[in-house]
Amino acid sequence: MNFLKYSLLRLGILIVVFVISMYVGAGLILSGIAAVVAAFAICYIFFPKLHLAASQDFHRWIDRSPKPKNRVAMEDQEIEDSYTDQQARKDI
Repeated sequence: MNFLKYSLLRLGILIVVFVISMYVGAGLILSGIAAVVAAFAICYIFFPKLHLAASQDFHRWIDRSPKPKNRVAMEDQEIEDSYTDQQARKDI
């Protein structure tokens, strides 16, 4: 949930800075670059706790990997891994 909050906060800041830059007349490219840099800097400097919580949420989401449910499947996976490692070493 923190990842979603942090992403929406950065997106909101990006949009606000982009609209202000376009209103001032900075141009499309310069407004886009300024909005990205400002959104990154503002969120990184003023919201470090939310940044850390969002990165931990994202890491937990990425870290989830399917694990074999039974012992036989785990043994098979270990055998396959060792076989592919041996084949990779032979190729070198």
